[in-house]
Amino acid sequence: MISEKLIEQYELDGAVCIRGAVEKDVAASVLANIDALIADTNDRWTTIRKGGFSDRHLWPTMPWMYEFCANSRLPEIVGRLMRTREARLFFDHTFVRDAGTTQDTPWHQDRPYWPFKGRQIASTWVALTACDEASSAAQFVRGSHAWGKVFRPMAFSKEGGSSEFLGDNAAYEEMPDIDAAPDDYEILCWDMQPGDAIVFGAEIVHGAKQNKDTSRRRAALSIRYIGDDARWNPTEGTDPIVTQERVGVNPGEAPRNDKWFPKVWSAG
Repeated sequence: MISEKLIEQYELDGAVCIRGAVEKDVAASVLANIDALIADTNDRWTTIRKGGFSDRHLWPTMPWMYEFCANSRLPEIVGRLMRTREARLFFDHTFVRDAGTTQDTPWHQDRPYWPFKGRQIASTWVALTACDEASSAAQFVRGSHAWGKVFRPMAFSKEGGSSEFLGDNAAYEEMPDIDAAPDDYEILCWDMQPGDAIVFGAEIVHGAKQNKDTSRRRAALSIRYIGDDARWNPTEGTDPIVTQERVGVNPGEAPRNDKWFPKVWSAG
């Protein structure tokens, strides 16, 4: 499934689409478990219901999520695209956007939000329902991972679990207004079917528009993986779920032998 040509495309563009990365029945099973969470009103502090449903870092307490993150084909796909010897699980992030909602995800990079640095950090964006650009499929600025810039993170909503932890981060550059100059950028966006997955690096600029489809929701699941060169780097404003107090790794160290970052694939 992962050829040298595809790896080179990932390195050039910053994001690639893998058709049928996950079997459709497996994707349907994951969506059924997410629907059970949606039906359960016992929300966690990371749960967001505005415009749909979002939650993250479910794998430590929900075996079905760990099984999908660790034992599907995704860890190997991501590991080979990153050219890493090992892939470790960081966290999962569920995104369900209701039909016709005006919610969107602004252009951003992932790395400034996370307590890691390194080039071998990547995510999968797995479609659990069919979607396209009009129904809020993920969009990526081709090649932006190679700009050599780190843009200022922002809280996506006041309801977000990290909103209170994100400050101005004045040391970072402000995100350019990509929508105001669309001809200056090449946008990657794929029509997706359940089980299709996009793999993208933590440096690429990406986002998602509102779901203009009034008849169907858009459901997706992102899983974050780290590779050999990832180093623990907790700084002010990064994700507060996994903090220095909870891990057995010191800043600057590789996150090996830590329960919060289990090895889920090895090239050997």
